[in-house]
Amino acid sequence: MFERILKFFIQNARFNYTLFILIYIIGIVSYIKTPKEIFPVFDLDMVVVNGSYNGASVDTINNMAVSKLEDDLKTIEGLKQITSVVKPGYFSIILELNKGINKYDTKEKAKDIIAANLSNLPSDMDEPTVKTATIHKNLLEITIYSKTKNFDILLKKAKELKSKIYNIKNISEVEIYGDSDKYFEIVLDEKKIIAFGLNPNDIYKSLSSIAWTFPLGELESKKKMFISTKNGPKNIQDFYQIKLFINNKSIYLKDIATIKEKYKDSKTLFALNGENGINLVVYQASNGDAIKIRNQIAKLLDSLSNEDIHYIIRNDLSVAIKDRLNIVVSNILVGLIFITLIVAFLINFRMATIILIGIPTSFVIGSIYFYYAGFTINMISLIGVLLAIGIIVDDAMVVSENIQQYIEKGLDTTQAAIKGTLEMVGPVTIASLTTIFAFLPSLMIRGTMGEVIKLIPISLSVLIIASLI
Repeated sequence: MFERILKFFIQNARFNYTLFILIYIIGIVSYIKTPKEIFPVFDLDMVVVNGSYNGASVDTINNMAVSKLEDDLKTIEGLKQITSVVKPGYFSIILELNKGINKYDTKEKAKDIIAANLSNLPSDMDEPTVKTATIHKNLLEITIYSKTKNFDILLKKAKELKSKIYNIKNISEVEIYGDSDKYFEIVLDEKKIIAFGLNPNDIYKSLSSIAWTFPLGELESKKKMFISTKNGPKNIQDFYQIKLFINNKSIYLKDIATIKEKYKDSKTLFALNGENGINLVVYQASNGDAIKIRNQIAKLLDSLSNEDIHYIIRNDLSVAIKDRLNIVVSNILVGLIFITLIVAFLINFRMATIILIGIPTSFVIGSIYFYYAGFTINMISLIGVLLAIGIIVDDAMVVSENIQQYIEKGLDTTQAAIKGTLEMVGPVTIASLTTIFAFLPSLMIRGTMGEVIKLIPISLSVLIIASLI
């Protein structure tokens, strides 16, 4: 059977060469289209419920939302444990599942529970979202800074840039660091309050009740307070028109207070070279190409940069994938050069040329599989590629050298190719399979570690099989 296959390709040289060229074309196109990233993105056996209630304190969110949702979510079958993280204005409930539990079914059950609890949650609260947990790494960071522009302008530019980055394909998320919520500073004039016949403490209590009801914020001091604007008035004039009802009297805030617009209580502070700035962290989607996305972002920043506002790419992890790809390519090229020189010196130049063409063909076939199987080229899969290089070289050397022996014994090239190859089919196949079987048990590792290292045996096995073909 195998002899007939060999004879078919040898006797149909034009078909052989055409197929060879097509494989190379498809392989190169597949390599270009295959996403390149630092680490693979994979799902975990977790479901996450996220919610936000802008301006609310930790206690408010916990009492009005998280505690109620937790009690109902605990009734879902197959939960290993449930963990909640509550921050000012935000909460996250993590449902960790037992092995074998379908996370997508759990996700739908969690959605049903959220829908049933909507009537019990605050009406002005954003509806909680449910999603399966994934692990992904940030692609790069962008720092915006200026020596002449103030924070308001930088923040506006950062939000505009965030919106434009989302227009780039395969961006999963963009986070802003150095951002802060807008606040209004309300400075009460106690003399005016007394002149209206009111008690200053009653004014403080009245404003505190407004902050609790909406929820807008908390008092910073007795005479100054900072109130968030997300669920309340949006400008100073609206604040001035707030009417307070105290002891059967009504009074406008403009009559007893001075109000200023400010940015207060930043969640994070950021500076670059001593200059205040804003930092954006860009995350790549699972099917995105890190190098292409980085180039598109760089082109966007070039169009936005000017003398007053500077945009700098930092912590660019696409550089790492470029370096790893260069290492693999350089190893292949160095191996090809040495093998070609050695074979040309010990055997002949024609046999060296055949080996020179054959080794890259294995990688071309491997790239076709990676693209159509939906895998990505990343630092993990490249480890398997590096491990496979030596085995691929051995296959090409062994088969070629055996064919040359029969040529030197006087057989014509056709018979030498058939006989020499048939003789090595068994040993080379067994050697390849034993190597593959040695790595296959690593596919049985479960959990996060198993998800990380599974690409090593996959990429190595694909290249060994390609080499065998």
